[in-house]
Amino acid sequence: MYMMFFGSSVLLLVAMAVLWSIYPFRRGRWLLWINVVLFVGWCLVTFIAARSIGWEFVRQIFGMLMPMVFSPFVLLFLFAKRVNWMRIVKRYAVIVSWLAVFMIVFQIPAFPTFATYVLCFGVPILFFFLLYVWEKWLAGKWKRGWIAFGSVILVVAFIFGSLLMNATALNASGDDMVMDWGGGKDSGMKSELDVTKLAGPKETAVTERFQFTAATKKMKVPDGSTKELWLFNGQMTGPAIHVKQGDVVEVTLTNENIKDGVTIHWHGYDVPNAEDGVPDISQKAVAIGESYTYRFKADTVGTFWYHSHSQSSEQVGHGLFGSLIVDPKTKPDDELDMVAFVAPKYIDNDGALISSDEWPKQLLKDTKIRLRLTNAHNKPQKIVLNGVPFKVAAIDGNEVNQPTNVEGKYVQIPAGGRVDLTFVMPNNAVRIFDAKDESGGWVFQSERKSAAPSKEIPDEAFQRESYGTKMNSGLDVSKGFDREFTMVFDSKLAFFDGMVHHLWTINGKLYPNTPMLMVSEGDLVKTTFVNRSYSHHPMHLHGHKMLVLTRNGKATTGSPWWTDTLNIAPGETYEVAFKADNPGIWMDHCHNLDHATNGMMMHLQYDNVYTPFSGHTHE
Repeated sequence: MYMMFFGSSVLLLVAMAVLWSIYPFRRGRWLLWINVVLFVGWCLVTFIAARSIGWEFVRQIFGMLMPMVFSPFVLLFLFAKRVNWMRIVKRYAVIVSWLAVFMIVFQIPAFPTFATYVLCFGVPILFFFLLYVWEKWLAGKWKRGWIAFGSVILVVAFIFGSLLMNATALNASGDDMVMDWGGGKDSGMKSELDVTKLAGPKETAVTERFQFTAATKKMKVPDGSTKELWLFNGQMTGPAIHVKQGDVVEVTLTNENIKDGVTIHWHGYDVPNAEDGVPDISQKAVAIGESYTYRFKADTVGTFWYHSHSQSSEQVGHGLFGSLIVDPKTKPDDELDMVAFVAPKYIDNDGALISSDEWPKQLLKDTKIRLRLTNAHNKPQKIVLNGVPFKVAAIDGNEVNQPTNVEGKYVQIPAGGRVDLTFVMPNNAVRIFDAKDESGGWVFQSERKSAAPSKEIPDEAFQRESYGTKMNSGLDVSKGFDREFTMVFDSKLAFFDGMVHHLWTINGKLYPNTPMLMVSEGDLVKTTFVNRSYSHHPMHLHGHKMLVLTRNGKATTGSPWWTDTLNIAPGETYEVAFKADNPGIWMDHCHNLDHATNGMMMHLQYDNVYTPFSGHTHE
């Protein structure tokens, strides 16, 4: 609905601007009346959107632009019988209508600044004054052609200057960053704990050791072409870390030739802060020729993954990632584990499934299969399993209570998210594929070979919020929260590196000026996500698991929905809760890693923790 409102608003305002541009040269009330109809249509679209998704999603666009868009009608009515003033109003209508188009496309943020108010309310008044000056004193002295040419140059310079100004925010020092205490007690910074002291177990406790070397390597990718990839131990995907609950894991990382440095982040695994792998927060990036050792206890069962967090948009995209699987101490022997990734866009833009293992393409009937899927792509992916009913056994490493069979639905995995699908091999072929992958994914045949299942993509999506059986979540939210935060996602355009880019904002700010969420250990925290942009934002909180409370105002009704990577689609609102029980300074960012690079990240900081590093991670 939000995209309908935004797209309709842009189209209606452009149509009005075109008609206002014709109006000074073509006499006819029909042009004026068409614009009246378009304006009423815009008001109606806004009303429908506000009723459907809430005033929060439309208030800034409509509230800031409506006076500007409506003002030509008012002025035409006031000066209907004064010829000289009518000429001014017609020219004014052309200028402000295109200014409104510019503002809705480029400049209306979720949290307007003083400059935004000046653009929406001050600039139209200034233009009207300048048009009056021109009509009264300059119209007979300057040729209209030069006036028109100068006006075009002025508008282009205004737009280009705005785009350049937006780009400067990415190079900010972070001095404008504010500490958000979420309505709770401002306890001040105690600075008692250095993040480097929040480390994993000692070396003597290690039970599983791994050696990783990060280096470049040319190899074939799924489409058959050869590309230079950046890999751990020369493998695509990286070496699988498959351990049992209770193991103490040690991974020593050596950087052979990755020029910007490399780290390892344990995505979804709540390790101590010093082991989190975020450069300039919990460690320095591992430079060429250097090594770094991570240690943590594998106390949580499930499907997780690891990846570099230094220049992660580029490094994950080039292949620096792998799987982390923690089995329970006693695991069923008759279940076949399959681990796969949706490839990142540089390796395969169509979402091919890749794995470090070779799986048999023929399976015995009644074989129990657990398919562990991780999305390493930047965008949410539709996963389709045709030919057999299946269960969604776990999401982001968290088991679903009493899952039921799913048929005729696709499962959407957010960027960075994981899903475990379980099924029993039938006496016919089964196909698992990404909806964008035209190659058709993987086909598994039974003993009785049959025609491969179709590549048909179901229309209906699997709905997590109502799936499984309700049970005690283990997190008591009945007595309220110690802190409550709201994060509103939006976008704007900027010009840098020779082209126009999208920047992605949180509460109107770009990193490093995004707010710092401040908590004390033991706090019960609620966060509200509001997506006012036109893109999906899979928000990933390091070091903690979030319990989803509501989606678009409706409470979840199924098995408790625990997650570390939550996809917020355009126009959606989520409420989540978590316990602040893992001290440190933790990233909270969009896992469309291009979005994180262009501003959409922030930190969650405990009030008694500090970092000896720069404090601003370089993404």
